[in-house]
Amino acid sequence: MKKLLAIALLAILSSSCSSYKEVELTDITSVEVLSLDPRSVALRIDARIDNPNGFSIAVEEPDVDLFINDKFIGKAVLDSSLVLDRKAARVYPVYLRAKLEGGPLLMMLLSGAFSEELKLGAKGTVAGRSGALKRRFPFEVEEMIDLSDE
Repeated sequence: MKKLLAIALLAILSSSCSSYKEVELTDITSVEVLSLDPRSVALRIDARIDNPNGFSIAVEEPDVDLFINDKFIGKAVLDSSLVLDRKAARVYPVYLRAKLEGGPLLMMLLSGAFSEELKLGAKGTVAGRSGALKRRFPFEVEEMIDLSDE
């Protein structure tokens, strides 16, 4: 009986893995700096994410390196939980915060002071969980932020 149960469980888990489709970050619609001080930065990133799967996915355990003008500024963590709706392509607000590690923020910002744009980059992985199944997803995004007073 235990062998039959184990085989049935393995079959169910294998079939759900085989029907998995890749989640895709398709666009960054906006980036907002919520707070900025010499030691930390908080961001809201509105990201269009497509989850073609028939189950929701909880995003967790981010390992994200943040960059300003290609210079490392720190590791980011999620400020709030994020759950991707099943079979949906929509814009999700992603709240991140980072303790600044990449040198004085003022010097980094001054290096771009004569430019009207600032390049914000994020690179790393996040885990997606649905029930007992978990998978890590790599990603890399860059967004130009307009600093001009229009």
